[in-house]
Amino acid sequence: MFERSIFTERHDVLRDDIRSFLRREIAPRHDGWVAARETPRCFWSKAGAAGLLCRTVPERYGGAGGDFLESVVITEELAHHRISGLLTCLQSDIVAPFILRLGNDAQKAALLPGMCCGDTLGAIALTEPQGGSAIAAIETRATDKDASLILNGTKTHISNGSVADVIIVAARSDKGAIGNQPGLSLILVETGRPGVHRRRIEKAGMPALDTGEIVFENCIVPRDNLLGAQGMGFMYLMTFLGIERLVLAIYAQACCERLLHDLIADCDAKRAPEGSLLEFQNTRFCLADLHADCAVNRAYLDACIIAAGNGNSDPKRACIAKLRTTETLRKIAALGVQFRGASGISGASGAQAMQDLLDASVQSVWGGASEILRDVIGRSLTSGL
Repeated sequence: MFERSIFTERHDVLRDDIRSFLRREIAPRHDGWVAARETPRCFWSKAGAAGLLCRTVPERYGGAGGDFLESVVITEELAHHRISGLLTCLQSDIVAPFILRLGNDAQKAALLPGMCCGDTLGAIALTEPQGGSAIAAIETRATDKDASLILNGTKTHISNGSVADVIIVAARSDKGAIGNQPGLSLILVETGRPGVHRRRIEKAGMPALDTGEIVFENCIVPRDNLLGAQGMGFMYLMTFLGIERLVLAIYAQACCERLLHDLIADCDAKRAPEGSLLEFQNTRFCLADLHADCAVNRAYLDACIIAAGNGNSDPKRACIAKLRTTETLRKIAALGVQFRGASGISGASGAQAMQDLLDASVQSVWGGASEILRDVIGRSLTSGL
């Protein structure tokens, strides 16, 4: 929809390969996954074999040793094809980087190869029932006992939470905090351990994407499972959340462009006595505003992508990008129902339009709800004065 100059010919070749795989293996099956409320585990392995997982992980750990733009290509193609059940960026660009950058040699050797090929699924557990996305309000606790940590607490609405093999758990720590920051630790927890209880959460938006609640009840984990230094989790999370929000913004922007393209085409095809819906000035004005929003968001987001690829990720700019793209997506999805009239609420077209609206609502909540992002942005405004 918009001319871009950030990709090379190599990225274009990768995009063609990913597009072919998705059209052949995933897109024809995805509606069935949505109806069944689950994505078959075997397709994670298929995605790994096709090169969709952990592109930036070094080859010695089973990755492609690629650049961040390769991950961007994959995330955009997933969104363009409306794939939400097999959301590989959650594994590749949100979970795996924690292990790659904070893990010791043994942890990386044990976990990354399986994550790259799709045999091992990962998740990160931050959100809790009482605190939502507020990291400072985390109550799950990791208590020191000899050479172990004992985990107690509840995490909820965790993507891949009920199917993951290993979960990065953020928990309050007995020691290690610096200054006024909460003393949090990140702990690798294998889900087969005693004391880990999980259940799947049914949801209307993105129903094929697994979401779970995890209860830790006196779960004993070796101290060797600490990811990074004890008590430094808050600092780690503040660093990595910027990348997570950027990745979610990339997915949302690509969704915006796909939905807007389809909506314009449907408005052009929908006939009224006066002509197509595009003959009405109100329709053109609304679509023009959305197109302008998408154009501005695209330019801003691509600048963030370039900076991140150069190692200069900015958490505040990532917040702005996610806020802008997800709020624009909700507007497009809502008009996708309204402008299609009866076809927006009935039949196959109505089912798709309503699912788009529900999925867009999920995107404005996960990774930090829009209200939290506004607060983060607002609190930062005086820092440069």
